[in-house]
This record gives sequence, C-alpha cells and structure tokens, in this order.
Amino acid sequence: MNDKPVNKKVRQAKRLVFISIMIALALFLFIDHNQKKIPEKKQIILISVDTLRGDHLSSYGYSRDTSPHLSRLVEDSAYFTNAYANGCWTMPSHMSLLTGTLPSRHGVNTYWEANPKEKYPKLNDKIKTIAEILKTRHINTVKFVLLPGELGFGRGFDKDNRYDPFYADHVLDNVLWEIENYKEKDFFLFIHTWMVHAPYSNCSFLEKRKVTVENWNYINNFRKLSPAKDRLTTDFQEFLQKNQLFNRDDCVTLYDSGIYHVDQYIGKIIQKTKQLGIYEKLMFIVVSDHGEHFDEHYPNKFYSFHGKDFFEEFIKVPIIIKYPFEYKPGTFTQPVSLVDVLPTILDFYEFKIPGFVQGDSLLKPYPERNRKYIICEAISEGGFETKMIRLGDLKYMVTMTFEDPPNQQRTNWNAISQRRLFDLKNDPLERRDLYPDLKYRNICVQLEKTLVRIINDSARSDFQVRETAIGKETINQLKALGYL
Repeated sequence: MNDKPVNKKVRQAKRLVFISIMIALALFLFIDHNQKKIPEKKQIILISVDTLRGDHLSSYGYSRDTSPHLSRLVEDSAYFTNAYANGCWTMPSHMSLLTGTLPSRHGVNTYWEANPKEKYPKLNDKIKTIAEILKTRHINTVKFVLLPGELGFGRGFDKDNRYDPFYADHVLDNVLWEIENYKEKDFFLFIHTWMVHAPYSNCSFLEKRKVTVENWNYINNFRKLSPAKDRLTTDFQEFLQKNQLFNRDDCVTLYDSGIYHVDQYIGKIIQKTKQLGIYEKLMFIVVSDHGEHFDEHYPNKFYSFHGKDFFEEFIKVPIIIKYPFEYKPGTFTQPVSLVDVLPTILDFYEFKIPGFVQGDSLLKPYPERNRKYIICEAISEGGFETKMIRLGDLKYMVTMTFEDPPNQQRTNWNAISQRRLFDLKNDPLERRDLYPDLKYRNICVQLEKTLVRIINDSARSDFQVRETAIGKETINQLKALGYL
C-alpha cells in the first residue's frame, strides 16, 4: 500500500540529484570559461611598434595583407579597435605606456628643439615603471629598446639592450635566446622597434617596375648603407625625390611594407614561444606609440609626419592583449588608451595598482571602469601645446601657447588659440569642426572644464620631474629619426 508514495519520493530525489548535477556542471563550465586562470609563472612579452597606425592592420579590415601573423594573434586575444596613444610622438607616449600615467604627470614630454637644451625632464622617482613594479616580485626583466635610459626608460630592467631587435635576423636571435633562457622562469620582455617609422626602408609591396634592382636592394638595406646616421629620414627623402617615389601612394606602400617586415618578426617570436610550450601560458601584448599622417588633414604631408596634432591618424593605435590560456578573447570597441596597459597587467597577476596610475584595468567590464574619457597631450613642436579629451563619440581639442620657458604642466589655459570639436560617430574622418556652431558651445564648455580638472590633477606638484643631461648617442639617435 505504501510502495507508490515511496517510489514517488525516490523519483523526486533522483530528479533533484540530476538537477543538482546539471547545475553544478553548468556552473563549472561557466566559471572555467569566464574566470581568469592565473598561470604558475608570470611570463609577459610587450612589443611596441613605433608609428604603427591601427587602421593599417589586416585585422582592422585594411586593403593590404600587412599583418598575417598579428591577425592570427588577434584570434587568441582581446583586440581593442578604438585604442589611443596618450601622446602623438615617441617619448611621452612610451612613458605613458610604461607608467600608466599621462604626460602631464610623468613629465617626459619636452619638445626636441633644433639646438638641444642641456637638460631634459627625467621621470620622478615616485612614479615607478612596470619593470620596477614587477621586480618587487623577483620577475626577470629584459628590454630591447632604443629609448633614452637617462630619462627613466631603463629603470627596473636587469638587462638593458639598447638596439632594435627587428633590424635583422641575426639580431632577433638575441631575443629568441632570451625567451628560451627564461622559459622556466618568470620574465617581462619589452621590445620596441622603429622598423615602421621613417625612413620606410622596406619595399615588400612596392611594384618592381617602379624601381631598378639596384634601388630595390638599396631601399631594403638603407639603414645599413646610409653613411649619415644622424640624418636617415632626410637622406631617404632625398632618395625618394630623386627616383620619383616621393608621393603619397608610394610612401604609403613603403610604410605598409615596414608593417609587413615587423609582422614577420613578431611571427617568429610567437613561433618560438609555441615551440617552447609557453605560448598558452604567457601574456603577449602588441601596441604602438602613435600613428602616421598621409595627407588626410595637412596637404602634401605624407612622409614622417606625426607629433603635430590629434586627428585619428596621429593617435589611433592597436592594443592587442593575449591573456594566458583562453581568457577574454574577442574584439572590443570601447575607447581605451596606453595608460590602461600597465594596470591591466598588474590586475591580471593580482598585483596592487599604485595610486599614481591614471589608467584603468581592461579586465573590468566597461561600465565599471572609473575613467571613460581618453586624454592625449604633448605636441613635439616648440611654442604651443595641444590637449585633447574624448568622451563618448565627441573629441574636443584645445591648442594654446605657453610661457618660455614653459611651466611644468605645459599649460596656459588663458592663451588658448584654437578650439575644435568632432563627432567621431557621424564624422569619423573628422572633416567638420563643430566648434563654430553655437548649438555645441555648451558641450564644449563642459568638456573644457573636465579637461582642465583632469590636467590640473594630473600635474600635481608631488610628481614634478627632475632634469638630467642626455648623452651624445641619444642626441644622434633623435637626429636620425627627425626629432632634432
């Protein structure tokens, strides 16, 4: 008589067990896919490709297949298609990358004049580089970087190699050796290459009918052959003019060829990490410090033209982050910038993010981030300064003159000579300046107030830079790249 109630209870119990198992399995799968898995070893490779425009990558939909290896890396990575540099030339932008701070805070933003000053700004000791922070956990740090160590770019590195490792195959071998040397250890490897920067000394995409065999070889070996190492860009421009190659289309073709050259070298590094069995476990980051202008807004300017303004072609760069294992791949369209890279690395490996950092971890969902604005600063030309804020789809820029000598913040809000406003959603090529339209005036006033507040807070006196002399080698390097 009691069999049926008992059987019913048994069936209910089995059903509850089955449901519990399914819920547990679903929860397990969800957690395994969505929560980060921290590897036993902290292995990080950060590559900065100088002068690389974000929109000239194959993964961005560019017409040429400039970057097949980076396209494959993007498939495994978080790919930020609206990423910005925080400056539009090399020195301030790289210091923002390495410290997570804006140029008005780290201070390494002095323009390079025709006659170099005796002193240049040096990073304040209160601001630590990513290498210095990682060293506190005994992580091995190595760099291959042609940036002035005197200004603070070498701080925190055990091995300070001052050359471009993408110059030639035999030089890249040194990078591959370091990766193999540290394959069983914690390491942070920082690589900076100038091989996309002018002179555009690669002709992978150039039609052979345009040049003789002799000139083809000359272009591909120009950096090795040029006797005047302090005027590389000038010498190459003269060569292009002499051989009817100094025009927008051919310069873009040569520039794209440089991207392809760098992509091949990045592919060799990725291949090495896969051979060593560490690719899945390491964090692999590729960024750029600024873009390059090709006649978009300044007529007849299409060769080695950057550091002049904050139009998209000057400051929109790639940020590609392959996290360890399969954590958070995908394409992200929210605006981000280079100051977000350092806090992202620290956040992933559960380091405390220092108070001086102004970026935000990209691991946070976008609505939870503290800073939804993008700030760019530090124009390289003497006598004026431009600052920019992007908030949502609106981009607002102010240009001002500043005192001589300039104050520490490089700001003179009472001497603004130009204001510009662009709606990037409806005008992505930035053809229509909205500032003259009175109906946008209140928006401009509010954006300027926000910009003033951010810059004034950024340039607090407790982060003031010191000054230091720079060596002859650094001066010659800057001359060769057209900064002096």
